[in-house]
Amino acid sequence: MRLLIARHGQSTWNLEGRYQGHQDPPLSDLGRRQAHLLRVRLSREPLTAVYASDLERAWRTAEIIADEHRVPVHRDAV
Repeated sequence: MRLLIARHGQSTWNLEGRYQGHQDPPLSDLGRRQAHLLRVRLSREPLTAVYASDLERAWRTAEIIADEHRVPVHRDAV
């Protein structure tokens, strides 16, 4: 088994230099592009499951990646 760990794409608060903790700002335009680039990078990896926290920035990033592999995103509250 192999475990791949990825950080979410840039959020709007990352862009502003704001601390976000467990607050839930969305992905910025750059964050969505970063997620799509990671999707391309992982397109040949055999992903069988994708997990993300319930924060929007995390599960939106995960959804973009998981869609390529046709697997659901398992959301887990942090």
